[in-house]
Amino acid sequence: MHHAKLTFEEVNVSLFTEEGTRLIEEWCPAKRVPVLHDGPLVLWDSLAICEYVADKATTMSLWPERADERARARAVSAEMHAGFADMRGSMPMNCRRVVDGFKPTLEAQIDINRIVQLFEDALQTSGGPWLFGHYTVADAMYAPVASRFQTYQIKLPVLSQAYVERTLSDQPMQDWYASAREETAVIEKSEIEDAK
Repeated sequence: MHHAKLTFEEVNVSLFTEEGTRLIEEWCPAKRVPVLHDGPLVLWDSLAICEYVADKATTMSLWPERADERARARAVSAEMHAGFADMRGSMPMNCRRVVDGFKPTLEAQIDINRIVQLFEDALQTSGGPWLFGHYTVADAMYAPVASRFQTYQIKLPVLSQAYVERTLSDQPMQDWYASAREETAVIEKSEIEDAK
């Protein structure tokens, strides 16, 4: 939404707290986040939200122009949306930490390898600097992955590492990190210990 230059108000929900549970129940019939309200419309699925935002964007296209590239970008986005459960489970997103000595499980490493393959293929085909040349929904979908790769110090090929660094230096991502630094809540079950 930042890239699309859309005006919106963000409501921060502290997960796994009484207040957070109340807010989720109040704002989302599916009891999930993220959720987008636009007048009477309520969307509670991240990919549906991205599709809607792409349709609403007037200052830029959030999908590639060519039909074949647009289809590939949608497939890449949908794979992130529906997949990589092992990586997500063993590498919770945490903007405020860098975990020393982390070793991914075999299953998480398989997910990481697939993501690197997606990054490398897209970047080599498009020439970068974003997955499909200019910033798209696919880049938004993989921003949390870039954060995880930094938190857990995942070693990446040069092209993928440059993409992760670009994602993390993007102004909306920098703003996200700044907001995270101001939060005081800690989700204990998502705190991964440094290796001994």
